[in-house]
Amino acid sequence: MSDNLQSIATDKPKSKRDSRSHDQRVADLEAAFTKLKAKAIATGIKTDASAAKVLEAGRVNRTYFYIKDKLKDKAALAKYHAVRDAIQDFQDNFERFGGDTVVNQLRAKLELAEAQRNQIAQTLTEQQKLVAGLQNDNAALKKKVRLQSDHMIDVVHSATVKSRPNNNVFGEVRIISPDTYLWRNGQYLFDDEKVRQHAWERAKIDLKQALQRPFSMRVYLLVGPPCAGKSTWAKAYSNFYPDLHSVVIDATNLTAFSRLEWVSQVNKYRTNDTRICAVVFLTPKSVLQSRNNRREPTKRVDDALLLQKFDQLEFPNLLHEDIDEMIVVRTEHD
Repeated sequence: MSDNLQSIATDKPKSKRDSRSHDQRVADLEAAFTKLKAKAIATGIKTDASAAKVLEAGRVNRTYFYIKDKLKDKAALAKYHAVRDAIQDFQDNFERFGGDTVVNQLRAKLELAEAQRNQIAQTLTEQQKLVAGLQNDNAALKKKVRLQSDHMIDVVHSATVKSRPNNNVFGEVRIISPDTYLWRNGQYLFDDEKVRQHAWERAKIDLKQALQRPFSMRVYLLVGPPCAGKSTWAKAYSNFYPDLHSVVIDATNLTAFSRLEWVSQVNKYRTNDTRICAVVFLTPKSVLQSRNNRREPTKRVDDALLLQKFDQLEFPNLLHEDIDEMIVVRTEHD
């Protein structure tokens, strides 16, 4: 019986003693850390290179990392601690180590997309509130349109219209026209983008100076394609109401957006006694072409451009544009 027990005890497997030197253990730890660090960076999971997994892969007991007096050989112990500290640094600064990986780049893009989605949702909410506010103001806007329509005047012009005496005009008429600055050395430089931009800036300065005067004013905003008769109309003082000082903006102003530039400028200096009057010129294509052909060559507009301007005319909408009055000038024939 005792022989059998002795046989069983002899057959029990014994734990294999780690015969590696400290330098070999440290080298195995460093190799394991390098491999697991690469895996963590690739997967984007930093715990794939945790101290516990490095110790397991290097087959080293955790006491070499965490027991202060584990070894009398302080130099050897310092090597274990160096590996431990490298692992901890990797864990603490994982974003810096793994920021350039495909996984982390995709994660960053996903986070950015989520932030953008939240921003869009917030903007949508704000827009919904704005729409609700506009709907509440709808009744007030309709009332304003009804009041403005009382000031709408339809004036039919023809070649036989007789002018009233010039002395009916109240004060000096200021005409603001970018065309004034498109002439250089006798040449009309409409096609020169730089000159045209400069001309508009100068015209805006002229308008500012006119609006800063301490007078009650009516600003006539002319609307019509080239050759519609805008400049000719502006020179006939009988066309202006005699109750306020007159300022004329002589440009095509075909779209609501282009008119908004001038209206915004006027509103900077607007008082309760300032009125904006749109003067819309409805002139047939045939008349525009006939007048264009009679222009001097330097100021003649290309036929295709002339027709394009004709088609661009947007009739002013009193519901959306800050205009108080309107005059419609119709020309049936030249």
